[in-house]
Amino acid sequence: MASLKTKRVLATVAVTVAAGVLPLVAAAPAHADLADCAAYLHHRDYVVGPKVKHACGWPATHAPAPWGDIPSPQCLVELKAINVKEAHAVAACKRA
Repeated sequence: MASLKTKRVLATVAVTVAAGVLPLVAAAPAHADLADCAAYLHHRDYVVGPKVKHACGWPATHAPAPWGDIPSPQCLVELKAINVKEAHAVAACKRA
């Protein structure tokens, strides 16, 4: 009789833990990073060297909808300083 109660308690605890952890795991967004930023620029025929990698190292702010990803101002400044077009800099920095 005690083992049945123990099993029920353990099952309840397991379900409660799963219910609490599952939304956190499922809702974790996939964030872009330096490599995505650099790859974006590479595919647009920019030379990806130390300056691009440094600029792409400034992470974007990942905001919820409707705002979406907000590029780092420092990333934008550094990419534009090495003659990356504005639209490409914004798109790349959003991936950082």
